This record gives sequence, C-alpha cells and structure tokens, in this order.
Amino acid sequence: MSKRKRASRPDPDESSDDTSAKDDMVHVTPDLLAGSPDIFAGKKVEADEATAEEPEPEWSPEPTEAGTSLTPTEDTSPESPPATEEARPYAVNAEPVSAPPPYVRSSTEPARPRRGGSSTAIGIVLVVIGIFALVVVMTGVDLSESGWPLFIIIPGLTLMVAGFLSLGAVATIPGGIVTMLGVVLAYANSTGDWPVWAYGWSLVVPFGLGLGMYLQALRDRDQGALHSGRTLLFVGFMIFLIGFVLFESILGISGRDAFGPFGKAALPLLLILVGVILLVRSVQRSRSS
Repeated sequence: MSKRKRASRPDPDESSDDTSAKDDMVHVTPDLLAGSPDIFAGKKVEADEATAEEPEPEWSPEPTEAGTSLTPTEDTSPESPPATEEARPYAVNAEPVSAPPPYVRSSTEPARPRRGGSSTAIGIVLVVIGIFALVVVMTGVDLSESGWPLFIIIPGLTLMVAGFLSLGAVATIPGGIVTMLGVVLAYANSTGDWPVWAYGWSLVVPFGLGLGMYLQALRDRDQGALHSGRTLLFVGFMIFLIGFVLFESILGISGRDAFGPFGKAALPLLLILVGVILLVRSVQRSRSS
C-alpha cells in the first residue's frame, strides 16, 4: 500500500487569504437573524458610531418676548483667551457730524434802499416840474432869459426834501448834486461870468455830493456817513477857494474886476484859513494822543 503524504499545517502566526476574507465577512448570529432584518449593515453601524463621538455644541434657552429660543452659549472657560482689540470689529461713529458755522460778517451792512425808490423819486420830480410849469404858464411870467435855472433848482430841492423825509439816499444825493448845479448855472446866467466853470464844478461834485450824504446821515444818525459828508463838503469848498484864487486873483480869467477888494485879498485869506485848519487839527491830535 502506498503511503499518502500529509499536507503540512500552516503556522498559526501566518495568515492566509481565507482568514483575511473571513475577517471582512459579517458574522451573523442567531440573535441577529431573529431580531433585525438589517443583516448586512455592519459598515453603516460603524460609521454612525464614529459620528456619534463628535461633540455637539451646548444650547441654552434665552428668554424672549414670545417665549424661549435656543441659542448657543459662549465658551467662558478660562482656557480660551479673551478677544483682543485686533479681533474686535471697529465701532462705527454714530454721532452726526456738525455742519460748519455760517460765515458772519464783522461789520453790519447799511440799510439798502427799497426797490421802487428811484421810480418814486423820478415821479415826484416830474409832478413838481409839471406843477411849476403850469403856474408859470398861467401867470404869464417870462423865465426864458434869467429864470430857466429854476427848472433845475426846484427839482433838486424836491429830491432833497423827499429823500430826507422818506426815500433816503436814493433821492438826497442826486438832489444835492442837481441843486448845486442849478445854483452855479443861475449865478453864471445872471452875471454873465461863464468862465466860473473853470473852478465852479467843485461846488457840484464833490460839494453837492457831500451835501446829500450829510443830509442823509442826519436823517439816519449815522456817524460814519456824517464824517464822510463833512469831508466831502470841506474838500469841495477848498477846491473852490483855491480855484478862485488861482483863476480870479492871479490869472483874472473873467477879464474884469468883478470882486473888487475881495478878489485881491483872496490869496492871503486862503493862506490864513489853511494855516488855522492845520493848527486846529494838530491840537486835536495831540489831545487825543
């Protein structure tokens, strides 16, 4: 009889393919067969167990108006470091930015004349001229030779009065200029001394301008305008005196001795007047200082 060779037993330490396959297989017990139909759910159970190990955030109820709401509580354990300034969000400045203050002028503006003042003054002048012309025509007075400057003087006086009473500078200043113009024309027309215009213009401007400003300053009680009006009056009068001395006493443009001894003494009187004015002003400055 032939002897059969026995197969060598594998070492217990060495694992074969059968054992590895058995490990991957699900071992079904009688309890599993009797209680649950999910026989082949071994891998899914292991995954559920892995996810169950993850910690869930703690929730604590906070009271609200309608009831309670679940909100996650902050971890206040001493291990967590406090939030730094860099991690905190920047706070928004909710204060409104104040607008810059409006520009305020240091000096008050003078009262502006109302809009209709010029048309009102012109209307008054036309009415006065019309009344004066009607009176001349009805009385039969002949003003063609020497009385025609009245048609300039009367409107000027009317403007000055109307401006001083109600209209203001829109009438007083033109009234002063027109009035002085009529006065110079009346003198030149009555005497025939038309060369007087060589220096007589100073009585119209700036003397007439200063007269209107001075009257308006008296009405408004404005000290600055009073000073300006007096200055213009003084400048106009001094120009007239200097022109009179130059053109009448020295040059004699009129061609006749119309002023007599006054014309000869005009130059010394002018020098005396200017010297007195300068002395008075120097004394006033020394007292004020």
